[in-house]
Amino acid sequence: MELHAGELFRGVFETLPDAVVIVDDAGVVVRANAQCRSVFGYAPGELVGTPVDALVPMRFRQDHPGRRAGYGAAANPRPMGLLRLAAVRHDGSEFPAEISLAPIEVDGQRFISATVRDITARIRDEERFRSLLEAAPDPTVIVDATGIIVLVNDRVEAVFGHTREELVGRRLDALVPKQLREETLAGFAAYVAEPSDVPMGTFQQFVTQHRDGREIPVELSMSPLRTEDGVVVSVALRDVSERLQMQAESQRLRDDVIATVSHELRTPLTSIIGYAELMGDLDELDLSRRARKLLSVIERNASRELQLVNDLLTMAFLDDDRLRMRREPLELERVCRQVVEDQRLRARERALTLTFVGGETGPVAGDFHRVVQVVENVVTNSLKFTHGGGSIDIGIADHGAMGVIEVRDTGIGVSPEEKERLFERLYRSPRAIADQVPGAGLGLPIARAIVEAHGGWIDLQSKLGVGTVVRVALPHVDSAGVPTTG
Repeated sequence: MELHAGELFRGVFETLPDAVVIVDDAGVVVRANAQCRSVFGYAPGELVGTPVDALVPMRFRQDHPGRRAGYGAAANPRPMGLLRLAAVRHDGSEFPAEISLAPIEVDGQRFISATVRDITARIRDEERFRSLLEAAPDPTVIVDATGIIVLVNDRVEAVFGHTREELVGRRLDALVPKQLREETLAGFAAYVAEPSDVPMGTFQQFVTQHRDGREIPVELSMSPLRTEDGVVVSVALRDVSERLQMQAESQRLRDDVIATVSHELRTPLTSIIGYAELMGDLDELDLSRRARKLLSVIERNASRELQLVNDLLTMAFLDDDRLRMRREPLELERVCRQVVEDQRLRARERALTLTFVGGETGPVAGDFHRVVQVVENVVTNSLKFTHGGGSIDIGIADHGAMGVIEVRDTGIGVSPEEKERLFERLYRSPRAIADQVPGAGLGLPIARAIVEAHGGWIDLQSKLGVGTVVRVALPHVDSAGVPTTG
């Protein structure tokens, strides 16, 4: 069955979500839809025959007929986009409205269709949003999808020196130095393409620019806001100048402490060890057997304390990413033989066999002294936790693009639960504590930090009562001496 055009029009007209009134040339309402009841408080029949000026606040009614007549008198009036105006309800209360006008011609007679939307809730939300924006503790700008600033809060003026009038309508890159503007806009465009929350602190070193030209380091956070007009982005810019100054001062104080530790602890410990070695060279007439034993205790404890100081200093530099690694072609065999030579006496004192079992591998990229430190830390652990009569074997092998040092012992081993914590700083196993094994729990954490700084990895496999295998992998170098990975 065909639907009559008039019935179709009436169906659409009555189900429109906004109030619609149709006005003739005299400004009289000739048709109103059902939504007029909820928007204006008038039943549709009440509005028909009423001057449309009745829907305009009293203070605007004097000018309204002239404006309406001017629109209707145009030779070819075009549909008028959304206007934000005030309207009045049946009870006399005013409300903000969005109104759009469109001309209609029927049988040679002109009418004007006015679509009216009550935007009270939207205005309330906008005011609430503006209040929240002003209450934000950080300078915040609202930017549309094209990078144009549409709103700013008062903190922007306080921190960056720009007024609202200077920033609204300009691009976001107005807040950054010239050399960073292209990069900033490209990054913002990429963010708009796939928006997601970017929490505060994500970009610690983002740089903005004050109105007077000086640069201001900020933390940046961004959040997409979905509105009726599309996605806009809230950009909060936290000035971290003071924090960075405090960090720099803290770093300076830390450097002073490290320098003091280096001088006040390492120097006397080194002196004690040196004099102990000199005394150990005296003959039996000058140094009794009992005194010699006591001297060995002094030397051993001083060496232990010096190693602890060195480990603490190394960890401090690793934390600050200031420990420099020389990435030079390095033969792993040379490293292993050096460690075996240095630790052979200690192994013999504990009735252990320490052996370099050989192997073949190409040169790796590494700092000789730091790689020796890594292997010494691993071997020292094996010496501590392997009973007399046991063995510690060091070998080398290729593993893809990596050269690997393997340290295998017949020690007491560790449980799976302990294995997960061995590389934690200052962690000591219950067994080590119970047996009063000397150490501070820094050896393996330092080893891992050094290896990872080389672009390598360190792995530990162990079985209680059987022993432990530690593998240290470092990237090979090519014929030009360049690391093949990392």
